[in-house]
Parts: sequence; structure tokens; C-alpha cells
Amino acid sequence: MKRITVSLSLLKEKLLEIENDNMDLVELRIVSGTVDNMVVNAPFLHFEGISKNGAYKDYESIDESSIVGMFA
Repeated sequence: MKRITVSLSLLKEKLLEIENDNMDLVELRIVSGTVDNMVVNAPFLHFEGISKNGAYKDYESIDESSIVGMFA
């Protein structure tokens, strides 16, 4: 199973935005990090809201958070 660590405050903010738009479901995708021409792109969590009538709305993503130094 894939895992990702994200900021709780950013996660709450994103979910509140989806809730305020009256979405009924949220689709979450963990997108793996990549390295392209020696540039490292962090993994991220992507959000898509789904309404009762089946309409989808893109809520973009939250990058993975590093826990190094967060508790220092």
C-alpha cells in the first residue's frame, strides 16, 4: 500500500473547500514522486470532488510534507 505524509492544516483546508462546494464524494490519488533531468518532484495527494449528479471538480493537490525538522 502506498503512503504519503501531508500537512494536517493543508488537508483540513482542502477538505473544507470541497465540503463548502457541496460535493458528496472525494476521490484521492497518491501520485508518486519523479526525477526529471536531476530535478526531484515530490509525491503528492490529488483531490477530485464528485457531486450528487456525478459532476467532477478538480481541487488540485497537496505536496508530500517532510517530517524532518517538524518536531525540532
